[in-house]
Order: sequence, then structure tokens, then C-alpha cells
Amino acid sequence: MNPLRSVAIVSNLTKSGTGEVARILAEICKNQGVEVRLTEEFPCPAGFLKGMDACFSVGGDGTLLNILEEAIVHEVPVAGVGLGKLGFLATLPPDDLKKCLLPLLQGDFHVRRRSLLACREAGGSEKLALNDFVIKSGIAGRLGRFSVFCGSERVADYASDGIVFSTPTGSTAYNLAAGGPIAHPEAEVMLMTPISAHSLTSRPLVFPSGINLRIEGGENNTLPHVSADGGEAFSPSPYFPLEIFVSSKTFPLMETVDHSHFKVLRNKLKWG
Repeated sequence: MNPLRSVAIVSNLTKSGTGEVARILAEICKNQGVEVRLTEEFPCPAGFLKGMDACFSVGGDGTLLNILEEAIVHEVPVAGVGLGKLGFLATLPPDDLKKCLLPLLQGDFHVRRRSLLACREAGGSEKLALNDFVIKSGIAGRLGRFSVFCGSERVADYASDGIVFSTPTGSTAYNLAAGGPIAHPEAEVMLMTPISAHSLTSRPLVFPSGINLRIEGGENNTLPHVSADGGEAFSPSPYFPLEIFVSSKTFPLMETVDHSHFKVLRNKLKWG
């Protein structure tokens, strides 16, 4: 890859230590003759990434996820400096920044195109997610009822706390906590995992890209709630049915050349 000439740094001050890490990051870049655009406004302002060669998010996975739309619009690869505890996306260590950062500034990195899910509500509004969409009953603690269709064919009816629709990237997030499988980030699939389903035979399913799932709300007393990457997907509440599919758009994630997906899994999940 070409050496980086300009970088944006997004610092999430709600995470302890991010301000100092962001300042060290900016100093290293400037010492290498790289233009730096730094913000501690979070989420970052619209257009902040325009014209930048790369972006460094300082915080946890949530910080990186909040840059999603900006990165896609301006086609800017993003690398995360991880100050969170269990994040799988922000992989640059804050305690050894200079060692891992200098090769990146010199162009020694890969850009991985992570797949995205799109959710379109009946009113026409559409939202993207890098990790997942989660559909739940509109009232906390109340059972939700949903029907899922693949094209014109019914997949199943669910009585559950909700359903997680996940990308491979998000397979280690809510999907994993709900009992779903881990998928390699380069797999072109969509995962569907019911949350605490009231049936012992309800199991996670894996769908190939290129198909559309339709989700209809059943006999729910209130409109179900839909979240995208942990935040509210639609405001006001979406009109059902929903359509969920693998988007044609992708998220540019920057990785070091020695990055290992399985090493991250071993370290984060305490595998032997």
C-alpha cells in the first residue's frame, strides 16, 4: 500500500486514557511528516474523514463502529487502538504504539473489506450494520413473536426475547453471547440466532449472501425495537415487515500485515 500522508484520529473521551493515547498517536504521525486531523468530538463530525488516507479510532469497538458511515462514504480505511476489554475490531495495542504504527504509516498494512448487513423497513428507510441487527419486543422482559421468510418461503415462527442477525465480523459479539457460531470474517454469510427462544429446537441458522430475509412482527403488543450495532436503528420505530440482507457496500478495515484472526480469538476467548 502507499505510505500515509494524512490521517484522522477520533478519540472517545468516555474511555479512560484515550486523550493521552490520541496525543501520543498524533505526535508520532507528525514526527513522520504525516498530516493529522484530530477530534475529541464523539461521534465525529460529518465530513471529518473526507480527504484522509486513513483513520485511527481510539477507544473500543464501539468507537470504531461509530465511524462506520463516515468511513464508507469517504472510502477511508479505519484502524482501532483498543482500550476496551473484549473488542475484536480495535486491535492496535496502546502500550506499544510506535512499534506497530510506523509500518502502517509507511504503507505496510492490509485493507480488509468487511461485509455489512442492510436492514430496510417497510417505509423505505435503510440502515447498515458492521456487527449486527437485533430485533426485540418493544417492552423489556416481554416475549416477542416474529416470523422469518427467505424469499417467499417461511423459515420459522419464533417466540423469543429477540433475534440477532449478524455478519461474520459480528459473530463474536451479541451473536456469540446468544449461542450462535463464530464465522471467519471473510465468509460471505449472514447468521441468524434466536435469543432465549421458547423452543428447545430453535437453533442458529447460516444463510449465504445474495438472499433476502423478511421479518414480520407477530402478535406483539408494542412495536418491536430494532438496534444496529448496539444503537437505535430507526427513529421513530420501523414499519414491519423488515428486509435484511448482505449489503453491496463494505467497510474498509485496516490491519497490520501480521494480523491473525485466530490469534485474536485465542487471546480474547482464552482458548488454549
